[in-house]
Amino acid sequence: MIQKRKKVAKIPGVEEWAGYQEDFTARNAHAFWFGKSADDMQPFFGGSQSIQRGQELLYMPRQAFQFYIFASAQYVMSEAAIGDSDAASGFLTGLIAREKRDPGSVAAIFPRLEPTIDFVAASQARFDASHDIYGDFNEKAEELKKLVGATHSQQDPEDQMLDPTDDA
Repeated sequence: MIQKRKKVAKIPGVEEWAGYQEDFTARNAHAFWFGKSADDMQPFFGGSQSIQRGQELLYMPRQAFQFYIFASAQYVMSEAAIGDSDAASGFLTGLIAREKRDPGSVAAIFPRLEPTIDFVAASQARFDASHDIYGDFNEKAEELKKLVGATHSQQDPEDQMLDPTDDA
């Protein structure tokens, strides 16, 4: 029996990063993220680094964001993120901020992000995230779901990001 591999999204290139020069934070994001895979980015999410990565994700061009947000999702789902309250809170609040700043940018990929969003929302204790400091993760997840509910699109940009050379 032949097993098919899942198609892999290609790393964002020049086209997906178009317009980054127009914003200072986007230029910094481009200098740091360009050409890297989600796996390459994992060591750069721990501790306070997650706050910086979140700022970069907020301002990078939409297509680059829609690829690299999954690096952040990968990190918060990992064992390395246990106890990392900044990463977990930043993941949820970053998605809310991104959708407010660029309506539709999160909604378009929400179905693929939803399992991670639900996991983070249900696992506040796993991240040692005090309600007094970080608020309620369930409330943040519900806010995000309301935001994307009004603009949710069935068209997922993953199809545009698939690597055409991957014959899976």
